[in-house]
Amino acid sequence: MALKGKRMIFADSCVGKVQERAANEAGILPGSLVKDAATGFDQSTDAAAVFGAPTLIADYNFLQAGSVDDAYALGDQVYARVLGKDEYANVLVASGQKITTLNTPLTRNGDGSLKIAATDGSEAILCYANEIINTGASAQLVSVRGE
Repeated sequence: MALKGKRMIFADSCVGKVQERAANEAGILPGSLVKDAATGFDQSTDAAAVFGAPTLIADYNFLQAGSVDDAYALGDQVYARVLGKDEYANVLVASGQKITTLNTPLTRNGDGSLKIAATDGSEAILCYANEIINTGASAQLVSVRGE
């Protein structure tokens, strides 16, 4: 996943917006979308047509010297932030996505990753690709700008 030397999730240094909750499931990857649940964070299963939900992205476990490749285990403290307008992050984009132009709109894929969004208003646009990339056979971290 750490393709092209990506070693961080959020590209700015503001840590004041970090939320910390327990992982309700094992396998939450840094850069994936998470959602707040009663007892902690779940990996987001929201579909592309869900409008208004915050874009909450799991950061890497910087307090335990983790990396962008280390998934959270069940019960681990997950660190997550909302991606704000014009903020930059490296976010997990699903396999098979061919991003051929900068500012390609991205939306939820239903599994914690993002996919290329339809632009007809039927899907919530969460962010825009900040690089040209083909994710190929596996999900990849892609540089994005918040909506």
